[in-house]
Amino acid sequence: MKDVTSHRWTRPLQWSALTLCVFLLCGSVATAQPDGRDRGIGQFYHSRWTIKEGAPGQISALAQTRDGFLWLATASTLYSFDGVRFERFEPSNGAPLTTIQTLHAAPDGGLWIGFQHGGAARLKDGQVTHFGEAEGLARSQVVSFAVDTHGGTWALTMADGLFRLRDGRWHRVGDDRKQPGARGGTLLVDRDGTLWVAANETLVFLPKGGQAFRETGARVRWVGKLAQAPDGTIWAAELDGSVRPVVLPTGELHPSTERLEVVSSGMAFDREGSLWVSTLGDGLRRVSHPERPGLVAEPFTEKEGLSADYAWPLILDREGNIWVGTSGGLDRFRHSALVLAEFPRGAHDFALAAGEDGAIWAGTTNRPLMRLHGKQVEFASLGPPVHCAHRDSKGTVWLGAADGLWRIEHGRPVHVAAFPPGLDGPTVQAMSADAEGGLWVSISGAGLFRLKDGVWNSMSERLGTTAKDRVYSAATDAQGRVWLGYRGNMIVRVDSGEVRRFGTADGLDVGLVTALRGGRRVWAGGQFGLAHFDGQRFQPLLVAGGEPLRGVAGILELPDGGLWVHAVPGIFHLRAKEVARAVAEPGYRASSERFDFLDGLPARPTLLRPLPTAVQGTDGRLWFATSNGVVWLDPTRMFRNPLPPPVAIRAVRVDGQRLGTGPSRTLPERAMSLEIDYTALSLSIPERVRFRYRLEGVDATWQDVGTRREAYYTNLDPGRYRFQVIAANNDGVWNETGATLELVLPPAFFQTRWFRALGFAAVLAALWLLYLMRLRQVRAHTRGLLEERHQERERIARELHDTLLQGIHGLILRFQAEAEKIPEGEPARASMEKALDRADDLLVEGRDRVKGLRTPMEELGELSRAFERVGEELVQDHRPTGFHVVVEGKPTTLAPLVCDEVFRIGREALVNAFQHADARRIEVEISYGHDVLRLRVRDDGRGIDAEVLTAGGRPGHWGLAGMRERARKIGAQLDIWRRGDSGTEVDLRVPAATAYRGGPKRTWRSRLRRRLGGGR
Repeated sequence: MKDVTSHRWTRPLQWSALTLCVFLLCGSVATAQPDGRDRGIGQFYHSRWTIKEGAPGQISALAQTRDGFLWLATASTLYSFDGVRFERFEPSNGAPLTTIQTLHAAPDGGLWIGFQHGGAARLKDGQVTHFGEAEGLARSQVVSFAVDTHGGTWALTMADGLFRLRDGRWHRVGDDRKQPGARGGTLLVDRDGTLWVAANETLVFLPKGGQAFRETGARVRWVGKLAQAPDGTIWAAELDGSVRPVVLPTGELHPSTERLEVVSSGMAFDREGSLWVSTLGDGLRRVSHPERPGLVAEPFTEKEGLSADYAWPLILDREGNIWVGTSGGLDRFRHSALVLAEFPRGAHDFALAAGEDGAIWAGTTNRPLMRLHGKQVEFASLGPPVHCAHRDSKGTVWLGAADGLWRIEHGRPVHVAAFPPGLDGPTVQAMSADAEGGLWVSISGAGLFRLKDGVWNSMSERLGTTAKDRVYSAATDAQGRVWLGYRGNMIVRVDSGEVRRFGTADGLDVGLVTALRGGRRVWAGGQFGLAHFDGQRFQPLLVAGGEPLRGVAGILELPDGGLWVHAVPGIFHLRAKEVARAVAEPGYRASSERFDFLDGLPARPTLLRPLPTAVQGTDGRLWFATSNGVVWLDPTRMFRNPLPPPVAIRAVRVDGQRLGTGPSRTLPERAMSLEIDYTALSLSIPERVRFRYRLEGVDATWQDVGTRREAYYTNLDPGRYRFQVIAANNDGVWNETGATLELVLPPAFFQTRWFRALGFAAVLAALWLLYLMRLRQVRAHTRGLLEERHQERERIARELHDTLLQGIHGLILRFQAEAEKIPEGEPARASMEKALDRADDLLVEGRDRVKGLRTPMEELGELSRAFERVGEELVQDHRPTGFHVVVEGKPTTLAPLVCDEVFRIGREALVNAFQHADARRIEVEISYGHDVLRLRVRDDGRGIDAEVLTAGGRPGHWGLAGMRERARKIGAQLDIWRRGDSGTEVDLRVPAATAYRGGPKRTWRSRLRRRLGGGR
């Protein structure tokens, strides 16, 4: 074992001299963990906005109103800022706001504006109210405003003193309040409600509820800003070159003579009591402990990233952030969850190990071994490179350097052992100590070794691996078992000489195993994720959200069960209950919080060496190494943002045109696209503000849109809508009330109900016209068919008459001549004469049929007349019979085809009745009903045979069958029945829509008249 003082250096000797000097100068440091005020100004998260980011230049005033907006004044313009976008304020009345001198946010939400050329204005709810000489305010420059606890508003002018606003008018404060003719200076209302006035090289105050100002006796020169410290002391920033405490809260002079020699007009105390000062040309200053003697101030200038060294206004916002306006833009300083460790710049490849008393040891490849304790960095006598560091379960810190292994003893590095002989440029990749005190060491290119009692033993062959199978990570669990991580999803566990391999078949799917952690559980992380060992196999652990756990380089499981994972996307924190649920429920996606560059993470972790990149200090702080520095956080003292962000709707655009402001908007008719711009005023990390919105009447549920600050809707129907938007800050605190906007989209003339009714009526009329046109076409077609039919019937009748009937008639005459040759009295002659009589009857019937075929449809006329003519003809050819035609209803013109078919059916029924019924009375009844045309033919004869009805007609006769076919052709219903012993009845029913010419129209009118009580 070799002591650090006797070790031969391979680096230049000046490292030793430097180390010795550092140790002598630094000495011992306090063991208390640093609080927020002990952070350096460079450890705050700094952001800046310049003209390139849309910020105005030459910012002369800053204020934050109650709604959360940050207001910035320049020489000619007023801007609002929500943390993301700068928006120039344009007054609705068109009066410009120029030459602004000062801004002041009133408790009621208004913003007071003072102008360089005199006068003031008040901005509230988007409306600007101007105050000038007509309202009692002098024309001189307004340099400061204040609002007391009773709501009284005060204004200090450059040349005309102090004014107070009462009943809408300004009144100069004079001798009645013993106000000493103040000119210039500034105002302040402190936490107790006391009004302080600095002017004319004096400082006076008006106690809460007081009637007259009191002298303090303090001499101040050209005060640009007053501020109250946490202990109540009133501080003044004097433009002649000093910032100092002036008086106590009681008005007595402050005994301290400490002062900060800077030219300043901007000053504020943060929530932890640190003093921030802006200077006119020297950047920013911060005094972390202004209550201590010395007023040690840290600078922050353009060299460190400030937008400009000429800084004027400086304020503390509602979330505790410091804002500074400069000649070059706008700067913000906020506490970040991750604090940049104060290692020297340029150091890289950090191998970390926890030391005693909260210290941290860090080896690099370009700096000597360092020990960071508090804010002090000590350099040890071990030069670079240090590739690996490890703290075992006994608290011993091991270091893998270029010349072998070292460990920390009594706060100093001590050489322990050189590498085994024969190794070419060995580099330590991973180390872990087992339960027996042996140290397992992975050496790149050489394999795995175990050091025990100063003796090296090669372990690769014993584990069934080769020197090429590099061990990338190592850990020892609570049972003393050693776990070794390889590439290709392989982990080897060594338990008292028993070796077991785990791979893909055992649930391992992390790729190259770059991180192992043994504690309450065994965790393995790699290229593709994180897994835990359940006793038999590895189970993956999944996290909710868009970023997976990939590129895991460090794992920390805290005693409370919480898990911290350092990966490529950032640092993930899983609370203990989420870890327990993820372990108990495989496949469950655990919720987590992620820390990245917005929280102060300077870069990504290294994935080759040094590993692991996450260690826990003995004071509980967590340390994370990246490729560009080391950060730490205290899991028990993390800065949280408890304030729900105010939500505001900034603009409404319809078809690209912006509408006016207000809680409700009436959209123009026929609006096609609606765009709503909204925001949430969380200025700490606005990039992490999340939104949900819904448009009642369109969205059934809340739309989770992440960080998007616009809502889009298209093709909305006319009506009333209600738009709601809510937001959560960077720590997930939701403003459930949010902002609401009432929208009214009036209907265009073609979207109104009456227009729709007219349109519906027009459609019906068009359909009716189409129906009439179609009906006309059908009628024309039917008429054509009927004409063809009649022509065909006439042709058939001519053929029958000129050929068949004439031929039969000639044949009968010839038979008659032959019969006359037979002597009278001969039986044959009598038979032939009977046959000839029958032939004459058939010939007559045939001629009647042919005559029926040749009867034109147009000659029928009204049905009752047609049936009367048929009856008259039939009565002449048969024995006397009573025949009547009865008409019910008003006769109506029938459709031609229907008229023809109804006539044929009725004529057939009459012929059958006259020829076969042997009836004394035959009656035809025609009923022109509203819904149906009805034709009934009745007789009182012997009635039709039941067999004929059942069979549908007599064999060889087609009369009844023809009647039914005709009825089906016109969609009618035909019933024929025998009326007991009193004859036969034929009943034909034709729907009115089919029967009447223009049937549907007549039927509709008839029904309407009937419902109204009228006639047909």
